[in-house]
Amino acid sequence: MIYHVIYALSDNVIDDPMKTMIETERLLLHPLTGHQFWFLIRKTDRVVVGSADFKDIPNAAQEVEIGYGLGKKFEHNGYMTEVVQAMCDWAIEQENVLHIIAETETDGFASQRILQRCGFVEEKCGDTIWWRK
Repeated sequence: MIYHVIYALSDNVIDDPMKTMIETERLLLHPLTGHQFWFLIRKTDRVVVGSADFKDIPNAAQEVEIGYGLGKKFEHNGYMTEVVQAMCDWAIEQENVLHIIAETETDGFASQRILQRCGFVEEKCGDTIWWRK
């Protein structure tokens, strides 16, 4: 597993998430070569507020799954919406990615709203909900 740190969260917005993702990509031999995990650290006080990850390499259908989590006390600041959008923007530019997918709990309404704001649509609902962009 590869661990990265993103120092890209300000109090209200990410300064330049794409620049941070691109700089992180340069550290890798090849993008999306396996599980990639980022700690999300707020710049103002260097506190870890959450994490985000690409769960594996793109599958045969050229889909890559993302995951993310945010500390409860850091919710409702727009952090995760910006991180998820930045991850999607970066991933879709990779030649081996056509779609980004994510899974949420059926009662994970905040996570579902993040995905909807980032352009995901519900693809399959069962014990969990699968989303696709």
